[in-house]
Amino acid sequence: MTGYGIEYSFVGGKKISCWIKSVNSKYLEIYFDIPAEHIGVEPDMRREIRKRVKRGKVEVFIREEKTGFPISFRRVKSEDILSLFQSALIKFEESREDEGQVIAQDLLQRINKIREFISDIENLHASFPERIKAILKERVQQIAVEMGMENIPEDVIDKAGVVHIVRKADISEEITRIKSHIDSFEDEVEREGDGKKLMFIAQEILRELNTMGAKSLDIRISEKVIESKLEIERIREQLHNVE
Repeated sequence: MTGYGIEYSFVGGKKISCWIKSVNSKYLEIYFDIPAEHIGVEPDMRREIRKRVKRGKVEVFIREEKTGFPISFRRVKSEDILSLFQSALIKFEESREDEGQVIAQDLLQRINKIREFISDIENLHASFPERIKAILKERVQQIAVEMGMENIPEDVIDKAGVVHIVRKADISEEITRIKSHIDSFEDEVEREGDGKKLMFIAQEILRELNTMGAKSLDIRISEKVIESKLEIERIREQLHNVE
């Protein structure tokens, strides 16, 4: 997750700044660019960052603001450097929290879109047996006309493969599991849960969608599955920014 914090302090009439910034990274990497006179405070700074950041590239800079006059950092106490760092760290955390809220809202909006798609799929799936029966009936009637026969009995249509087709294309279990995964995903986001767990849930939803797409014979359902998969991919991309 990206973040940014900056704080200033005046020492001996000179303005000193501490900058902390982070960008996304698979692992936690911490880099310091601070005066050599105060290299000894790095372990304390590193420890404080590790308490707050699980992964990402974090950089800490301590500089004299350009005033036209040189400054000796020997005149600056290590306690003052750490205090300046702590103030910048608070702003850094606030920045990350703000971004986290934006990401959370985006994730909830996208998972809600998938919930709507699944609701549409569920409705379409419920009407699927009757649609298959109507299609088969129309086709059998066409064959009957070609053969010079009149209307075909209803029970013949039932034996023409409706049950087999419906069972083969049944996606009710996938629908149930996806709805459960969506609930879990929303709960995890709302309680500011772990990014790895969210990624796992997203992958499970994608797996069920792939199965659903392979089984469905309804083009309308297939279209909804594709739209859902696109949203899942966007969610997975966003989760790379979440710890």
